Amino acid sequence: MLSLSRSFGRLGPRVFLAALLAALTSLAPSLAGAGEGQSSPRFSPLFSREADDLRAEAQAARAEGRKLAIAFTLPDCPGCREMERTVFQDSAVAPRFARQFRPIKLDLARSAPIIDFNGQPIPATDFARRFGAFATPSFAFFDGRGEFLYRHTGTLVAADFKRLGRFVAQAEYELRPFAASATGAAGATRANARADAPRLKAEPPAATLPRRPDIQLTDAQGRPRRLADFHGQVVALAVGYSQCPDVCPTTLAELKAAVEALPAARRSRVQVLFATLDPERDSPALLKDYVAAFAPHGGRPFVALRGDGPATAAFIRELQLVAERQPSASMGYTLDHTAGVFLFDQAGVLRGLSPYGQPVSALAADLGRLASEPQSRYSQHRSTAGPTVTAAHDTHLSRGNPHHVQQ
Repeated sequence: MLSLSRSFGRLGPRVFLAALLAALTSLAPSLAGAGEGQSSPRFSPLFSREADDLRAEAQAARAEGRKLAIAFTLPDCPGCREMERTVFQDSAVAPRFARQFRPIKLDLARSAPIIDFNGQPIPATDFARRFGAFATPSFAFFDGRGEFLYRHTGTLVAADFKRLGRFVAQAEYELRPFAASATGAAGATRANARADAPRLKAEPPAATLPRRPDIQLTDAQGRPRRLADFHGQVVALAVGYSQCPDVCPTTLAELKAAVEALPAARRSRVQVLFATLDPERDSPALLKDYVAAFAPHGGRPFVALRGDGPATAAFIRELQLVAERQPSASMGYTLDHTAGVFLFDQAGVLRGLSPYGQPVSALAADLGRLASEPQSRYSQHRSTAGPTVTAAHDTHLSRGNPHHVQQ
């Protein structure tokens, strides 16, 4: 390489400056390449590849000295999308998992058959049922001969998915079933879950529900709203419609009473959201007036959320809600819809589902517990995955709203 410091005296300032610019120009591509190499990931996201021939995949895994891991997914599975965003691209999880397992994805909505481990064509859904994968996301593990080892169903955060890989690799399934962490410091990225997180009276969410759902609606003023907008506040989310004759007004009245039952200092740390499932009839102005009638004394005014048709449909899919129209002579139609309250902690992590009809005292106790958690617990972890708040089992899910495989 040219020594510019030695050449300066002989070439003169102008020639030296030209030489300096030429040298820097010649170095620019290599410097840019180094920067690009450092910023680009050195691993592929897990389960980004689909396969048709499982026997060939098992043989390849055996030749590589790995086991085979299959992720069963569906296009409209919120838990699947959440793990794609927060787990499969995690640099602390993906490289190590890929060293032990050959990961492939199997979309259960596909119409073409796959080739099973015996070399026989079979519908993807039939193959999934063969190993008890009745809901998504599910993960099935096999050795290099296609022998079934273990299956887990349910959404997991990065730390728990890392534990699942170690659990299968070390054959711990011979001793006990895998259990995801039941409690944890919300938003923490460490595997050592906090055992002091308060337990709620509400039911734990189904294992297939995303813990940080991607909600994209607008408020009554037309502003886009997401859960991240309410970071630092406990969020109680109810769904329904303004013409609901009983469930919705009862739920909002109970939420008002529950907030007012809290100590004055904690009322401001709770934000109640009401999302309509009936955007055709619920205009922004109507929703604003509707929720204003339930404003809690000393607490935050309730916020009404609304989306257009596609946004509402996406919201229903994301939270696996029920919203079915029923004909009505007087109203045109009513809605049979999911009832209850989704409870999110101050980091935006879904922690519980308060069922419709639960005593107000129990709802108030849960809001108080979540509001009493130190805000410092969440301050440094706004963008990381939160804890799993329920254990998913290696048997068919029997509670909650799992995203079922088509029958």
